[in-house]
Amino acid sequence: MPSVTRPSARIPIPQAVGACTGFAAFTVSVIVGISSSNPVETVLSRALLAMAAAFAGGFLLGLVCDWIVSEEVARIEDAVQADAEDRAAREVDLDGLTGVDVLEDDVESMASRAVRSENRDAVGRRREKNAA
Repeated sequence: MPSVTRPSARIPIPQAVGACTGFAAFTVSVIVGISSSNPVETVLSRALLAMAAAFAGGFLLGLVCDWIVSEEVARIEDAVQADAEDRAAREVDLDGLTGVDVLEDDVESMASRAVRSENRDAVGRRREKNAA
């Protein structure tokens, strides 16, 4: 059974740009030709030539735009992938920790620091009483 592909809803950039510029050139040529009182054959032949030339120029411009867009998309995708790889490389196995640092101090050293800070506060209060 032959495979059937769905038609894409995406209009390629070169064809779209070429069609738009061709239609614009045709329209301008017809308006200018009619306003200058040229015969119908002359107006239409010049408008068709202008349309063909503008379509070719627009198509080339569309190819350049399509190339620029595809290069930029590829650059962004590479940057996103490199960023994801960098994040994965920096990720540390936390072993179940939830972002809280565990202090490795023993209980005695922590208690002695608490006593020293209490003593400093007490000495400061005594000095304030004696000064008053």
